[in-house]
Amino acid sequence: MTLKTKAESEIRSTYYRGHELFIARLQDQFDLAKQRQIPVLTSFLTPIEQRIVAQQAPKDLFVSFYGGYENAVRKMACIQPMDLEPNYDYVILKSTYIPQKRACTHKDVLGALMHLGLQRNQLGDIFVDENQILLVCKEGMTDFICQECHKIANAFVRFKEDYTVVFPTASTEIIKVHVASLRMDAIVAALAHCSRSKAMDLLRSGFVKLNDVVLEENDRLCNNDYVSIRKVGRFQFLGVENHTRKDRLILRFEKYV
Repeated sequence: MTLKTKAESEIRSTYYRGHELFIARLQDQFDLAKQRQIPVLTSFLTPIEQRIVAQQAPKDLFVSFYGGYENAVRKMACIQPMDLEPNYDYVILKSTYIPQKRACTHKDVLGALMHLGLQRNQLGDIFVDENQILLVCKEGMTDFICQECHKIANAFVRFKEDYTVVFPTASTEIIKVHVASLRMDAIVAALAHCSRSKAMDLLRSGFVKLNDVVLEENDRLCNNDYVSIRKVGRFQFLGVENHTRKDRLILRFEKYV
């Protein structure tokens, strides 16, 4: 194995870890598409899962992604034995609402839908502002959501299909942090603006995710990894930009705001 191949394997292992069940199910979907010569649609995938699909897909299959609108974050994958125009089973729903005491949040909407028994992978992106809620879901969920979801955060809602809506582009900003190493306790301390000991407490409490998987022990960061810290935010590591005179690392992150 060359040094480059070994480095790529080490990088991939950081976001394969914790996704073993997903990868096993994905292999079944690849097999189904090849054996029956039919297109296979996945549920909505996180960016990490999309990356895994793209890397795991056999060369004799065609894979494309779509989340209901351009620049969607969560997307379905269409796995096909032939390079045909994909057909995605999604619906865009919209509801206006009148805020009660405060505007609804993304957390309110997701919590209400999950409380109804929906699984997160049946839902795509969700956008909320002070007077409307937009969401993408699998086609089979439409009637259930429209009939069962009537109230979110004390505000009355009524979802209807609407394909004229415009989803805003996800808001991000580039930030830089100085750290002594790529160990996750150092990374969390820098991103959360806390001490290394407090960062370790966050790790031990399960408040930190690396590539959508809760960290059970300290780890190291690799390029393009996603870091989520409860009540702090979600970040994507873009790479080491430079070193300081004291040999500390200057890291670039994209922060979702």
